[in-house]
Amino acid sequence: MTTPWASVDTDVIDAVDSVIAQTIAPQASTVDAAGEFPAAGVAGLAEAGLGIMLMGKSLGGTDTSTATYAEALSRIASACGSTSTVYMTQMHAAHPIHLQGSPEQIDRWIPALCEGRAIGSIALTEPGAGSDVGAMRTVARRDSNGYVLNGEKTFISNGDRADVIVLFATVDTALGKGGVTAFLLDTATLDGFTSGAPMKKLGQKGASTVTLSFQDCRIPEATRMGDEGQGYPLLLRSVTRSRISAAAQGVGFAQGAFDAVVSWAIDHDLLSSKTAHAQDLQFELARLRGDITAARAMLMSVCDQVDHSDDEPVAEVSLVKMHCTALGTTVAARCVELLGPDGDLVSLGAERRLRDAKIAEIYDGTNQIQSMLVARDIRLGAMHEAEVGGRG
Repeated sequence: MTTPWASVDTDVIDAVDSVIAQTIAPQASTVDAAGEFPAAGVAGLAEAGLGIMLMGKSLGGTDTSTATYAEALSRIASACGSTSTVYMTQMHAAHPIHLQGSPEQIDRWIPALCEGRAIGSIALTEPGAGSDVGAMRTVARRDSNGYVLNGEKTFISNGDRADVIVLFATVDTALGKGGVTAFLLDTATLDGFTSGAPMKKLGQKGASTVTLSFQDCRIPEATRMGDEGQGYPLLLRSVTRSRISAAAQGVGFAQGAFDAVVSWAIDHDLLSSKTAHAQDLQFELARLRGDITAARAMLMSVCDQVDHSDDEPVAEVSLVKMHCTALGTTVAARCVELLGPDGDLVSLGAERRLRDAKIAEIYDGTNQIQSMLVARDIRLGAMHEAEVGGRG
């Protein structure tokens, strides 16, 4: 794969490709088959100075563009979905700390996350409150010594491995979104905190996903990030990066499945053959390459908007998340079909990309939620055009 986009740092991508070739790709099948946490791949990226790219160099990051991060993540996902999810969760934890953490919280945790000395997690989703943040029931009740946490979070990536957790809880359920507050938890200091066993999943089996429980868990006031009630705006700013991550994964899963078919076709001498069957395959690969290239271009464009817009491009981020994750599933499924009776062979890797791809349509806001956000933007845009037109 080439990187024709000017906003992508090719030196960073070359460094990522080196870690993929040396560490991530050789272990991908084992990570999937054994449900093994991909510690070596995440450590390899951190040791290469690639732990969390979007952080500044003074904090241990590479201070790259969002497009560079997305291209790197897509390549990691192409090789190993589990590694890509653990890796991006590190960034998802660091980003809100950087946005709203105290100087002490930033100095302690972001370098540790960048350097791989700490594993991070972000806890938002609840059994009864996924996309509906206003229905959050994990409560942080204030007392004279800080806060007492009670509640449960579910589908939390890295939750059982995390040294630090960015937790969103409410200080008052009656306030809805206005009560949501962010906290930064050092798991080594928590009493009344437990993490469940990793869930059994369709794909991304090495990326642990767990339930977190808080029962009369006391935390000091210094764990709070920002003021009470400032959690919801922080959450909205955080999901911009996480949805870009999911979109990048979608492109990566599609590319990985595509590459598996190309390798298989070379082994069977189907790319140079002029038989009708071979040419049908060649034409289908050409179409799929076009689909992947178009999705990657869309992703790069939205990444540039994120970096250069004064306001968060919410609708554009939702659109690219929705489109690219759906593409990952459809392209991977088509690649499995193109392999015919070999499609479900674990050794070829196409079926792994298909299993890995499906969940990306669900997390970081389901694609149905993304459709609602895009539809709302269309409606608001139409209303604005009608208002401007009416004035004319």
